[in-house]
Amino acid sequence: MAVQANSSDGNSGDGAEVIIGQFKSEQAKFRVTRLVGDLDHPWAVDWLPDGRMLITERKGTLFLVDGGQRTKLSGVPAVWAQNQGGLLDVAVAPDYEKTGWIYLTYSLREQDKGGTVVARARLEGSGLKDLQEIYRQTPFLKPSYHFGSRIAFLNDGTFLVTLGERGQRREKTVDIPTPSTSVGATVRLNMDGSVPQDNPFVGQPDVREEVYSYGHRNAQGMAVHPDTGAIWQHEHGPHGGDELNLIEAGNNYGWPAVSYGDTYSDQTPIGGTTAPGTTDPVKYWDPSPAFSGMAFYTGDKFPDWQGDLFLGTLAHQSVLRLELSKDNKVVHQEELLRQKIGRIRDVALGPDGYLYLLTDMSDGGLYRLEPVRDR
Repeated sequence: MAVQANSSDGNSGDGAEVIIGQFKSEQAKFRVTRLVGDLDHPWAVDWLPDGRMLITERKGTLFLVDGGQRTKLSGVPAVWAQNQGGLLDVAVAPDYEKTGWIYLTYSLREQDKGGTVVARARLEGSGLKDLQEIYRQTPFLKPSYHFGSRIAFLNDGTFLVTLGERGQRREKTVDIPTPSTSVGATVRLNMDGSVPQDNPFVGQPDVREEVYSYGHRNAQGMAVHPDTGAIWQHEHGPHGGDELNLIEAGNNYGWPAVSYGDTYSDQTPIGGTTAPGTTDPVKYWDPSPAFSGMAFYTGDKFPDWQGDLFLGTLAHQSVLRLELSKDNKVVHQEELLRQKIGRIRDVALGPDGYLYLLTDMSDGGLYRLEPVRDR
C-alpha cells in the first residue's frame, strides 16, 4: 500500500507516494516514491529552470507537471505512434533562459515510410509555439521500430541525437554501416539543426555530413561525462549483446558486421565479435537487459554514488549502477530494483539532486529515489 511521503526525514515532502519504504543497496539506503502516476507509456522527462517538469508519452502527449498539477500541452507535433514509434525524447536547451527552446524527437510517417525527426518549440502558457522541424533521419524507411532518439547537449553549443538502424539487417534496403545515410547513426547538429563544420565527414563525397558516429543498432541512452566530456552511449543488441560504447567522432561501431548477439528465431550468431576498422564496446551484456535511459549521478543526495553511471533496463525491469575507472572501464556493477516498479524507460538526474526513473507501461509513472537515514 502506498503512503504519502513527508518531510520529517529530510526529504522533499511534496506529496509523493512512498512505493518502497526502504531498499538497501551496496552504498546507499533509499526509498522509492511516485510523483506522477497514470502515464500511458511515457518515454522521457526533463526539467525547466523553474523546476517544472516535461514528460512525453509515446502516443503523442507532452505534459507540463507543476507540483501536483499536470497539464496536457497543445501545439505538440503530430507523430507516428505505432509499435515503438511516437513522441520520444524531450530535452530543455542549456540556454533555455535566453532562447526558450525545448527539443523533441519523434517518429514521423509520410506515405508508407517514416523515421526519426527532431523539432524545437517554445513554451507559452499551456501550449507550444514557434514549432520548427530542424532535422529528419535520411532515408525514411518502412519499419515501425528502432528509432533511437536520445538527445545530449555538448559544451560546445552543439547537440547529439541517436538514430536507430530501422531494422536494416533484416530489410536490407540501405547499405549499413556507412556514413552515407543517417540510419544506425549518431548525428551532431548545431542548435538550429544545421551541420557543424568540424563534424568528421564534412567535405567528403557521398556522405551525410551530420553523421558523428555510425554502425549502431538502436541506441536509447546517452550521457556526457560531467568532468571529461566523454560521450557514453548504450544500444540494444538483438537477442543478446546489449552494448555500452564510448562515442568518438567518425568511428564505426560495427553493426551488423560486429555483434555479440544472435537471431531471435534460431539463435544464429549475427556477425563476428570484431572486425577491422570497427570500435569495440566498453562492455556488452548477454542476455540483454534491454537498456533505455542513462544518467551520470552528480547530485548531493547520494555522496557514494558520485560519478557513477545509471542505466535503465526494460527486459530486466531494473537499474544498473556502473562504476567507471579513469581509463573508461567498467570496474563494478550493481543491479537495483529488479522487477520492483516495472520497465525502466528513462533515468534522469533532477535539479534537486535526486535520481528519477520513468516506467514504460500502460500505467507508467515517474519515480524518485530518496536517501533513507538510519535512526
